[in-house]
Amino acid sequence: MPIKKPSVPPPSVSEQASAWFVRLQADDVTAEERVQFKSWYQASQEHARAYDKVRGLWAMLEAPAQRVQARVGAEQVADTSLPFTNKRPYSRRFMTASSSLLMVAVLLSSQLATLYQNWQSDYHTAPGEQLTVALDDGSRITLNTNTALNVDFSADQRRIRLLRGEGYFDVAPNKSRPFTVTNGTASARAVGTAFSVRGSGDAMRVIVSEGTVEVSANNTHEAVLVHLNQQVAYQQGRIGPVLSADIFEALAWQRRQLVFSRQPLSQVIDEVNRYRRGQILLINPALKERIVSGVFDTTDPGAAVDGIKATLKIKSLNLSERLVLFY
Repeated sequence: MPIKKPSVPPPSVSEQASAWFVRLQADDVTAEERVQFKSWYQASQEHARAYDKVRGLWAMLEAPAQRVQARVGAEQVADTSLPFTNKRPYSRRFMTASSSLLMVAVLLSSQLATLYQNWQSDYHTAPGEQLTVALDDGSRITLNTNTALNVDFSADQRRIRLLRGEGYFDVAPNKSRPFTVTNGTASARAVGTAFSVRGSGDAMRVIVSEGTVEVSANNTHEAVLVHLNQQVAYQQGRIGPVLSADIFEALAWQRRQLVFSRQPLSQVIDEVNRYRRGQILLINPALKERIVSGVFDTTDPGAAVDGIKATLKIKSLNLSERLVLFY
């Protein structure tokens, strides 16, 4: 029997608009492509609105992107060891920086989703904040940075909906009222134990520091048991293997610390960003795999930024109080 390839959904109008905008900026765009774009643009008001939105977003970011170009260009002139023929890669770097800035602006719209989650939640924290809540059954929840959740208790169950972020759950034993934490796609169920759950989109990671937790996928009957000093991740619709966990490192956030042991800079930046009221962007792809080890204070994410820069000798540009570019 022939294998059917999964159907790929067509790109959205927004994605088409972004693709057209990027293509029209290229040096080798053809006259035929410009005619095709004009036809696409005039085909519907939806196309026109989507493209105008992308163009307006780019215009808003043009000034800060030019600051990046000016900074990089000045450093190139100062480095007399570079031959004239090496100047072209800096224009590519400028385009990378500009694209990154465009991406940031798009991502900023996700703040609306964060505000909506906060409005829905029973408890939430901002970046850099932690909150410990004592529940009426004797259980305790510690919310880590930028986290939101709902508490739904009834006579026969205790249910937590993790809207985003990470929480540590110290569960009071009660066999008749199971304690479940879910992000909508996977669930962690315990009777009396202590464990952490971190959610990111549809993915979820569970780390057990006491007792046993059953982790299951909500759309299947797949389930695994996770014991003391073990962890498991749910992602891409499946539960992964149960692995050993370094509790000291994984739960360092409870001590207001981030511990990294030979991790790629890209992962380190993603983690540090969770504790900042802003973003660090790596606009030089060559930096992503640089290795980082160290212990950082989550109450001072600025010190983490300075430490990474000094250790790896990375150049940076502050476009604003909250936006830092590493290049």
